[in-house]
Amino acid sequence: MSRKVVIFMILIFMVPMFATGAPNHSLVNNASAADACNGDIEPMLWNQTVARSALVPHYNYYDMYWGFGDYDDDDGKKGREHDSPQFPAESREATELNPEEDWMYRNWDGGSRLQPLTSNHHATMLVGNDSIGALRVNLSAQHRTTICISLQSLNETDSDYSADVYLMTTSEYERYTELYYSYHSENSFYWDIAESLSDISPEWRSMDFTGWRTYRDAHQYESVNEVNFALSLDGPESYTPLFGSEEWQNFYIVIDTWDNNHDSDSLSPGVVTAADVTIITTERSFILPNFTVALAFLVLMIGVAIFPFILNARYMSSGLEQTEDLPNNGLVPSLERPPELPRITGDENQLAEKSYPDLESSRDT
Repeated sequence: MSRKVVIFMILIFMVPMFATGAPNHSLVNNASAADACNGDIEPMLWNQTVARSALVPHYNYYDMYWGFGDYDDDDGKKGREHDSPQFPAESREATELNPEEDWMYRNWDGGSRLQPLTSNHHATMLVGNDSIGALRVNLSAQHRTTICISLQSLNETDSDYSADVYLMTTSEYERYTELYYSYHSENSFYWDIAESLSDISPEWRSMDFTGWRTYRDAHQYESVNEVNFALSLDGPESYTPLFGSEEWQNFYIVIDTWDNNHDSDSLSPGVVTAADVTIITTERSFILPNFTVALAFLVLMIGVAIFPFILNARYMSSGLEQTEDLPNNGLVPSLERPPELPRITGDENQLAEKSYPDLESSRDT
């Protein structure tokens, strides 16, 4: 194996040692490709290519589903413990800090399949305090998608304003909503367990039943007021379980203004958030098949496995090769056997007779 190949393999293994990245950002922060936030914007086809949904503190889907709001208390009030110090009754009423319309959080449907997103769009969302605003899209595997988000407080000038931005699939968003609804309900102990496990490492948090994570465990941007990121899918985001039909995964661009169980997220800002979301799609000219990644790593691992055998074989055979400088009979000259020298003619013969007279006389005899 040549020296260049060895150096190349060493550099490949040393790349992760020099790769640095912030905990809440991708490997390369603010990649240049993610800055392409300009393009020909087309009108959104709501509920066809893009859908809007929200989670608000004054409406709890799970409480209504399990019938906690169907019975009367002794004082004639409906539903949950209205005097709970964690979630007082007045906070369950919509206020001016909750501009979301009813259809955003009452008619939520995460199972319907949208058309693939192949055009550029822009939308402005108003997200209330202690709430969640989300855009549901169906990202195309044939396009590279760049998402640019700018956050600011509505009718307020706060230089320290920040919120959280997440990208999730349908299954990840469902687990995320479970935690949100649990936090805003007195009938669940789910939040208490999640809060006690908030300091667990991210790689172990997703294995716990209280855990939730973002897409590829990377697209979470916390305590920010502006973020740009891009992604390309390996293929359609769908899977077929062992028993059942194919399940399709949409994507959710989430604007988070509540204090979730992550340690580094922003607190509730106490104002209405205006989020400008721009989605730019670029058609991909060449797409490698999914198996190329596995094939490349397979070839690399095979090369690493056979390298010691190749090196050992070359070492063991290096002393077995005959050189042309040795005599044909392979004998080493000694005092009893003079060396066999080539015949010298002309001027060189005279010079040899002067330098080695004994040798010339031995040849004559």
